[in-house]
Amino acid sequence: MTVNTNATTRVGILPIDIYFPTDDSKLFHEVINLRERDTATILNQKENAVYALVELLSSQVWFPGTTSPNERPGFRTTYETGVLTTGSNLIAHGLTITTFLFTDTFGFINDGTNHVPITNGDGGTGDSINVNIDPTNIDINITAGYNNFSGQITLEYVKTL
Repeated sequence: MTVNTNATTRVGILPIDIYFPTDDSKLFHEVINLRERDTATILNQKENAVYALVELLSSQVWFPGTTSPNERPGFRTTYETGVLTTGSNLIAHGLTITTFLFTDTFGFINDGTNHVPITNGDGGTGDSINVNIDPTNIDINITAGYNNFSGQITLEYVKTL
C-alpha cells in the first residue's frame, strides 16, 4: 500500500483557496490533477463511520509491522450480541486471527433503559462486563446485573503483524 507522505495531506487539511493559471493550459491541467489527487487522498484517509455486520475497511492506516514493511490498513467488524445471560456469551466472529492485531474493541449493551459500555470493568456497581477474543469466538462475560441486556460490539484490527 502506497500512502502519500505530504504532511499537510496526511492530516486531512485541504487548502480552501487554489490558484488556477489561466495563461498556460498545461500547467492548468497539472494543478487540477494535483488538487484532485490531494482531495482523493484526504477523503480516502478519513476514518469512515460505517458500522455494518460485515468486515469493512475503516480507513485507518497503521504503521508498518514486524512482518509488513508497508503501512497497514485497518478493518472493522460489528456484531450483534443477542440477549446476554449471566456468565459466558459466545459470538462466532468468523475471522482468521492468527496474524491479526486487534486495535480496539468497543460497544454498548442496554436493557431498554440503562446503557452500559463494553468493556466497563465493574463500572462502580459491582457488576462487570469482560471481553475475550479467541481464535473462534468473542466471549462476553457478564455478571447478573446485566442479564437480559443486548447490544453491539465492534472489533477493529489490522491483519498483519
